[in-house]
Amino acid sequence: MEFLPECFACAMRQALSAARLATSDESFHYRCLIEAAEILTGAEREMTPPQMGEHIYGMIRRLSGNSDPFSEQKKEQNRVVATLLPWLRETVAAAGDPLLMAVRLAIAGNIVDPGARESFDLESSIMEAVTGEAGLEAYPAFVESLDRANTVLFIADNCGEILFDRVLIETMVRTRDVDVTLAVRDVPIINDVTEEDALQVGMQEVCNSIVSSGSRMPGTFLPRTSERFRELFYSADLVISKGQGNWETLEDCDREAFFLFQVKCPVVARVKDCQEGRPLLTRSTP
Repeated sequence: MEFLPECFACAMRQALSAARLATSDESFHYRCLIEAAEILTGAEREMTPPQMGEHIYGMIRRLSGNSDPFSEQKKEQNRVVATLLPWLRETVAAAGDPLLMAVRLAIAGNIVDPGARESFDLESSIMEAVTGEAGLEAYPAFVESLDRANTVLFIADNCGEILFDRVLIETMVRTRDVDVTLAVRDVPIINDVTEEDALQVGMQEVCNSIVSSGSRMPGTFLPRTSERFRELFYSADLVISKGQGNWETLEDCDREAFFLFQVKCPVVARVKDCQEGRPLLTRSTP
């Protein structure tokens, strides 16, 4: 998805939010906003929002000298969601279709995203996932692809959310006996999962391997990923991509992939012809 006019205002909001997280110094906030405006002035229309995010958050890291401004926030998000794990597993086990419930809860977990929203209601998102039905039109195709798969590439998104993903991966491994490779960001950006974050919540216990995608942006722009990741992307029987940023960069990929995310902005709501906040399971086809 290309960088649209509304994305400019969102990028400036994210720059200010990240700057405030780095320090309370208002002169630093002002400096970051000036540099963000300069970055946006040189933006190309073909650039996706996550590509712009790489520049904005990279600038915050450079000016602040802090390689991971969201570090403490990420740990707290993982801590909070970890307390929900027993309930999540029980809810999936008690469902008539455990896989469907695991998918819905994984999408609910995508709400944990300070890049898109400075505040979010996790409880409401979970309740909607448990009771709602809309937005999952691609689920039958997802099941068919999973039933045929031996290998799955699961592209992770955010901390906190990753523990919802863990329950989905556990369910897939238990019910379909697939080998799952988890792909994570190469460096810290917003609250996106890195290898260190994934290991801290035990993802190595449920995945065959954890690999860096090579991506340094809050998305997965294939030309900017590692050769190893691209090999996995095209050789895996099934690709599952979490989060709006991954959808924004992979929606036009030249293979089948399934995208699980919540619509978090009016631009994507317009593109997908749905209401903001809607949970989606969509598919790209070659």
